[in-house]
Amino acid sequence: MWCKSQAHVNLNTKPTMEQTQKYPEYPWTRNEYHQLQLVIDALKAICAREDKRHQMDEHLDPHMRNIVEEVIGMLEDEVDYDPTPNEPGEPPITAAEMHAAAWKEHQEMHR
Repeated sequence: MWCKSQAHVNLNTKPTMEQTQKYPEYPWTRNEYHQLQLVIDALKAICAREDKRHQMDEHLDPHMRNIVEEVIGMLEDEVDYDPTPNEPGEPPITAAEMHAAAWKEHQEMHR
């Protein structure tokens, strides 16, 4: 149903902006990286809650806690991945340096 005042839905026409209901967010329109960031935040919240509990009252055993922390690290590495190389490549050469080298080579050729 497009609008509360409509009794039926006409599938042959598109609704106008006034007819569509306003929802805060559609989960299927989010980017998958945004979804992964929400998962990371949820896992961090679980770890934060576990930190507040006494050791005898914790819900997760130490092995599961280590797995959750490892998954958080792996997901953060993928979400925050920087494709630029870690090692700098050949330094860029300026036009002035290129012309100076070419002029020097030209003069040496005509000696």
